Amino acid sequence: MKKALILTSIFFLFLFLSTTCKGSFNVNPLELSITMEDELIQGKTPKGIRVTNTGDSDINVSWYLDHPSLDLMRPNKTFIPNLKWVDLEPKWQVISPGKSAEFFIYLNIPKDEINVGQNWEIWVTFKQEQKQFINIEQAVRVYIDTPSEITTDDDQDVPSTAVGDQLQIPIFDVAIVAIIIALLVVGIIIFKKKRSKQ
Repeated sequence: MKKALILTSIFFLFLFLSTTCKGSFNVNPLELSITMEDELIQGKTPKGIRVTNTGDSDINVSWYLDHPSLDLMRPNKTFIPNLKWVDLEPKWQVISPGKSAEFFIYLNIPKDEINVGQNWEIWVTFKQEQKQFINIEQAVRVYIDTPSEITTDDDQDVPSTAVGDQLQIPIFDVAIVAIIIALLVVGIIIFKKKRSKQ
């Protein structure tokens, strides 16, 4: 009798936990790469993550960033120095049944030589607002590969002047020369008049 009671209790506990642990949203893709060619991205990237409500009621989904544990990190990847360099928009989203929401990735990696040639891995973990006893979270692996070198435009280092500035300088010079010549001519005329009167 005790065995039957224990087995029945375990069955109902398993049944209860399986319904409570049922995931009500899907995340796609589960891995994505952001590869930079010439410069460090500062702003919105073309990458996004789609979250789909597979349940039968509205869900409120939010996210957080985390470093992967060393044993789960992909080979040749390292930790990003600062998780604040990565952001997603929106911060949270209420998703209706059967609908999807897009979360877009933003980067703000400082333009520093130490950040060149890096291969980072971070996890973006999505979670549902806690309504159940146990809540499912789904993590997306995000790989961030920075360029091997940063190319700079040579034109940016050379100070440029506007066309108006270029024209103002010669006109100003011409005006000064004209005034000096006019003063010399007036001076010569006055000098000649004084001499002729003597």
